[in-house]
Amino acid sequence: MTRWLLAVVFSLAAAVVAAGLGPLGLNTLELKTYDARMRAVATGAGTPPAISLVLIDDHSIRQLEPLVGRWPWPRVVHSLLIDFLARGPAKVVAYDVLFSEADKGSSQILGQTWTGQESDDALVDSVKKAGNVILAVEASSEGLVDPSKNEQAPLGAVASLDRSWPVNGFAEKRPLLTPPFPALASAVRGVGHARLAYDADGPARRYVPFVEVSGRTVPSLPLAAVLAARGVTPEQVSASRDALQLGPLRVPWVEQVVPDFYGPAQTVYRPLVPFRGPTLRADRTSTFTSYSFQDLILAEQQLLDGQKPNIDPAIFKGQIVVVGVSAEGLKDTFTTPFREGLMPGAEFHANVIDALMSGRTIAPASLWQRAGITALPAVGLAAVGTLGAPWITAAAGIAAALALIWFTTHALATGLWLPLVAPLVALALTFVADLAWSYFVEGREKRRVKRLFSRYVSKDVYQQLLASPTDAVLGGRRRHMTVLFSDMRGFTTLSERGDPEDLVKQLNQYFTRMVDIVFAHRGTIDKFVGDMVTALYSAPLDDEEHADHALQTALEMVAALQELNTQWVAEGRAALDIGIGINSGDMIAGNIGSDTIMGYTVIGDNVNLGSRLESLNKEFGTRILISDATRQLLRGTYDLRPLGDVTVKGKTRPVSVYEVRTKFREEVTT
Repeated sequence: MTRWLLAVVFSLAAAVVAAGLGPLGLNTLELKTYDARMRAVATGAGTPPAISLVLIDDHSIRQLEPLVGRWPWPRVVHSLLIDFLARGPAKVVAYDVLFSEADKGSSQILGQTWTGQESDDALVDSVKKAGNVILAVEASSEGLVDPSKNEQAPLGAVASLDRSWPVNGFAEKRPLLTPPFPALASAVRGVGHARLAYDADGPARRYVPFVEVSGRTVPSLPLAAVLAARGVTPEQVSASRDALQLGPLRVPWVEQVVPDFYGPAQTVYRPLVPFRGPTLRADRTSTFTSYSFQDLILAEQQLLDGQKPNIDPAIFKGQIVVVGVSAEGLKDTFTTPFREGLMPGAEFHANVIDALMSGRTIAPASLWQRAGITALPAVGLAAVGTLGAPWITAAAGIAAALALIWFTTHALATGLWLPLVAPLVALALTFVADLAWSYFVEGREKRRVKRLFSRYVSKDVYQQLLASPTDAVLGGRRRHMTVLFSDMRGFTTLSERGDPEDLVKQLNQYFTRMVDIVFAHRGTIDKFVGDMVTALYSAPLDDEEHADHALQTALEMVAALQELNTQWVAEGRAALDIGIGINSGDMIAGNIGSDTIMGYTVIGDNVNLGSRLESLNKEFGTRILISDATRQLLRGTYDLRPLGDVTVKGKTRPVSVYEVRTKFREEVTT
C-alpha cells in the first residue's frame, strides 16, 4: 500500500511538473503536435457549405496584362467579375482586395479608354447593384510611435461601421483602419478586416473575429460574410471570456496575452480554425472549388458579346464566393498547420467561413480536462509500475502514449483540443520515477541479496536470486534440506610444523577447489571454520534433489583432493585426507545475527547430526558418512555400506549410518 501511495504521489507530481513546463518550450511543442493532429483530422469529410474561391493567380496576371495592363488592374476589371457573380447570383461575395484610394489614372481596357473616375464609378455601380459585396479593410498597420499623430481616414462613409456590435472588451484594439474610398464604402453591404493572427512559432491557426478602431468595432472579412449570409443582426451577437455567440452558433476561443507593438501587452480572444484541408491534397485536388480570375472575366466578356460562356455563372447561385490573391509575387500567402505549401489568404478566409457555416468549432480543454488527461495516465502507469518489472512499465508507458495520441486526435476531430505534450511528459517522468524507485528502493533489496549470496551460492542459484529476491526468504524459515560437513584430516598436525605462508597457500588451493565443487552442484557455502567447510543444499532456494547433490559434492571432493595430493607431493608438501558427514531433514535456514552483522546459516538438531557424522569418520576409518534420512532421499545409485546403528553425542536414539564408498581406499590419516 505504501508503495502504491508513493507511486500515486510521484505520478501526480510528474503531472504538475509537466504542466508547469509550458513556458519553457512545451507550449510551442504542443502547437506542433496540434498541427500534426489537425493534418490527421482535416480530411474534408462531409459535404462542405457552398463556398467557392476566385483567385487572382499568376495565370490571370499574365493573361490579362495585354488586355487591361499590369497589376494593380483598373477597378472596372473587378466590376466585370462582380457583374458575372451577380448573374448567379452569388449569395455573398467576400472581396479580399483593398481599394483604399480612388483610381487617378486612365487605362485602355478591351479596346475602350477609361479614366480613373470612370473605372471607380463602374466598380461602385457594380457593387451597389449586386448588394452582396463584403470588402476587405486593412487593420494590420501598427501606426506611429506617437499614436496622437496617426492620421485615421474618415470612417463615417462606411455605413456598416455604424453598427454597434456588443463585443466590448473582446475586440482587439488596433490603431488604424484603412477603409475603401468613400464612394465605394457607401456602396458595399459591409466591410471586414483581413488581419490574420500568427502564433509565436509562425503558422496562422486562429483568426481575429473583431477589431476595435477609434471606438468602432469591425468584424473579420469571413465573419462579416457569414453574418451577412446568415442574416445575423448585432442584437444576436454577444461575447464572454469563453466564447463568441453568433445567433445560435457558439464559437469557443482561446484567451491569449500578446505583446503590443508600441504599448503594453493586451489580452486577445481568438478562435481556432478547424481547417477542412490543405491548399492542395495528395491527389492534387483542392479543398475548395476554385476558379482563376481570368477565366471568369473571359466568361463575362463572352456573355457581353452574346456568346455562350465557358463557365456558367449559375454555378455560383447561393454560394459564398471569396475573391483573393494567390499569385506568388503579391505575397498574400501564409503558413498554416499544413505542410503542403503556403495557403492564400482567400483560402484561409474560406476555411473560417466553412467552419462557421458548418457549425464546426474547436474548444480548448477546460482546466479539469487538462488536469485529468495529464494526471490519470500517469497515475495508471504508476500503478502498473507497482505490479510489474520495469520492462512491463515501459511497455505500458508506450501503450499509454499511443492511446493518448489516438484519443487526443479523435477529440480534435470532434472539436476538443486536449493537450498531448504535457501528458506525454508526465508519463515519461512517471516512468523515470518508477525506474528510480526500482533502483534505489527495490534494487536495494536485490543488492543486499547480492552481497549476502554472491560469494556463497552457485552462479545459477545467484542468478535466480537476482531475478526473484523474494524466493530467498530472509529472517529464518523451516526448510527440508541437506547439510554437508567436510573436514581435512592431518591439517592440525601439519600446521604446527609447516611454514605459515605455505600452509595458507595450500589451504587456499584446497578451499578454491572445494567451493567450486559445491557451487557446481547447486550448493550454498554456509561457513569456513578453520579447515572445515559447511555446505547447504535446498537453501536458500528449493532443490528437490538436494540429497543427491550433496552426495555428488562429497564424491567429487574426495576425487579432487586426490588430485591435489598428487600435486602437493610433487611439490614436496604433505598429502592430506578428508572426512565428510551428510544429513537431511528439517532445519531452520535464514539470516542470523544482529541488524548490523548477520550471516546466512542453518540451525537445528539435524544440523548437529551432520556434524557428528563427519566426526564419526575417524572411528569407522571412512571418508563419507550419510544418515539413513539422506539415504532414503537419494534418487541415484551409489555404493553404500551400512554400518549399523550408532548413538551420537546429543542423541538418545540410535541413528542408522551408511558409508559411501569411493574408488580411493587409502587409509584415513588420523
